[in-house]
Amino acid sequence: MTVICCVQAMQSNVKLAHAMANTTRTMAAMNAQISPQAMQQTLQQFEMESAKMEMKEELMDDTLGSVLDESGDEEESEAIMNQVLDEIGIEITGKVAAAPRAHGEALPSEGVKAKSRTRTTDDDLAEQLARLRDL
Repeated sequence: MTVICCVQAMQSNVKLAHAMANTTRTMAAMNAQISPQAMQQTLQQFEMESAKMEMKEELMDDTLGSVLDESGDEEESEAIMNQVLDEIGIEITGKVAAAPRAHGEALPSEGVKAKSRTRTTDDDLAEQLARLRDL
C-alpha cells in the first residue's frame, strides 16, 4: 500500500515538472514578444492616469453637490409660486372650507340625514333606470 502511494506521488511530481516546463517556455516566448519593462511602464502610467481621473471625478462630485444642495431653493421657489398666485388673484389658504360640496349642499353629519339622502339617491336611480328601460 505504501509503495503504491509513493509511485502515485512520483507520477504527480513528474506531471507537475512537465507543466512547469511548458509554463516556462510559454513565459519565455511572451517575454521575447513583449518587453516586461515596457509593460510595467505602461501599467504605471495607467495607474497614474486612473488616480488623476478619480481626483477629477471627486472634485466634480463635490462641485455639483454644493451647487445642487444649496439651501434656500425651496423657500425661493415657494415665494415665487405665492407671488404668481397673488398676481393672478388666487388665494389658497382659507378657500378650502368655502369650496362647493357634492350636490350643492353640505354632506350629512347625522345618521337620519344620511338615511334619507340614501333613499333619495336610490329613488333617483330607480327613476333613471325606468327611463332607460322606456328607451
